[in-house]
Amino acid sequence: MAKDFKNKIKRLELENFTCFGKVAMDFSPGINVIIGENGTGKTHLLKVLYALSATTQPDILFIEKIFKVFDKAALIKENFDSSHISFFMNGEHSTVQMKREPVNYTDVFSEPSFVYINSNKLFLPTLEMLSWFKGFISSYENRESYVDETYYRLAKAIDPLSLKGDSLKKQLPLLKELEIAINATVVRKGDDFFISFKGSKKLQPAPLVASGINKLAQLIWLIMNGSLTKDTILFWDEPEANLNPKYILVVAKFLQTLANAGCQIFVATHDYLLPYDLSLSAEYKKVSETPVPDMKFFSLFKGKSGTEVEEGATMPDLGHDAVHEGLTLHQDREDRLFQKSLNINP
Repeated sequence: MAKDFKNKIKRLELENFTCFGKVAMDFSPGINVIIGENGTGKTHLLKVLYALSATTQPDILFIEKIFKVFDKAALIKENFDSSHISFFMNGEHSTVQMKREPVNYTDVFSEPSFVYINSNKLFLPTLEMLSWFKGFISSYENRESYVDETYYRLAKAIDPLSLKGDSLKKQLPLLKELEIAINATVVRKGDDFFISFKGSKKLQPAPLVASGINKLAQLIWLIMNGSLTKDTILFWDEPEANLNPKYILVVAKFLQTLANAGCQIFVATHDYLLPYDLSLSAEYKKVSETPVPDMKFFSLFKGKSGTEVEEGATMPDLGHDAVHEGLTLHQDREDRLFQKSLNINP
């Protein structure tokens, strides 16, 4: 995996943006894992990174995109009149300042203008799209919708047909472990998706397949049609949603495969297994049987002036760990119940 930041996001600074106070984050060119309690801004962070990296004309596209993935009223932290964003990539940086006005927002961009990242950008929201893809794009484009635009962007990424020939062969190394995990592959007929389980001659319509299986099958299709490649910057919100724990370990391995191939990855999670399995690889990198990509771990937590952030090379480096805190509370309860049970007369 390349360790430089060419066409990758290097740093982000936020001030009074949504729930954030004043924070700065220096990212890994490989895997970036973001944890934190509900309401600390994990999804907001993924969305602002996605909106910034997918923008080529800052005066129009960024403000339009960010209005579509955020509630306008929430763009500036409560009780403040403006928010500030600085975005660093390819040796340059751009600044966005949004001001609160009685009717709408204005945006002011510093020089230089946004630097275009020559790579794919893919945002995966919490729910999979295969099972409700049919008719979604047309409906979203022609009807009023309250569905988050990230689902529309995902549908557009799913829409292209599969690659073929040498183009598909180049993608196969990314597919292998996912197909082994669910013992299946993906078939498209028109706008309908099917899961083809090995050993069965019957194609299963995606809406009838468990959503966790569909979530992994969706990745397979995005690789097959070229929307997810070694050059992709991937933003994934709560990969663990609807997944059995054994598949979480598959996701952890898959993310490392992507990062080793060249992807930059941003993952927001509440799960215990995912960040700690990735951290385990980072901690024992020297004795790992497979290559371990560069990683960083970020904890978002509520401070006096809003959400603050800390970062580390592994999960144990983080002083604020909402994931581990929940497990500790569970273990403490188990210990209390066990001790109480010893005092019960037989």
